[in-house]
Amino acid sequence: MLTPTVTATGEIGTSGPVEFIPTLREDAEQPATVNLSMRLEISLEDATAALWLALRDGLELSALDDEYLVHEMVLEKLLAEGGNAIAAARDEMNQQKPGTHEARTTQALRTITTRLYGTAGKSGATGTAQEGL
Repeated sequence: MLTPTVTATGEIGTSGPVEFIPTLREDAEQPATVNLSMRLEISLEDATAALWLALRDGLELSALDDEYLVHEMVLEKLLAEGGNAIAAARDEMNQQKPGTHEARTTQALRTITTRLYGTAGKSGATGTAQEGL
């Protein structure tokens, strides 16, 4: 079993290059042989949902004060979890009852993504990921 020694480089919004662990390769039995590059158009809600998944997996909200970590988590979760999990996380966030801790957390995540990636309709809501597979 190989360990995930390969890192990927991606960009989200205007973040510049961000190194992240391509969890697609975690516990891979064969070495990476292909380099994949793609441009993904994502919404602010998609970026927010990716952060929601990171929190659900144990990341502390205070850790998201680090902008680089935010970019890293969005890229990692988009790759590791995929579009269906992101869509489910959006639904989960939108079902939180107003005034609850979860609803306040959702709003905090939306504030973070809006601050870093702009508002809907701006080019900042676009992500580009380059993956070494």
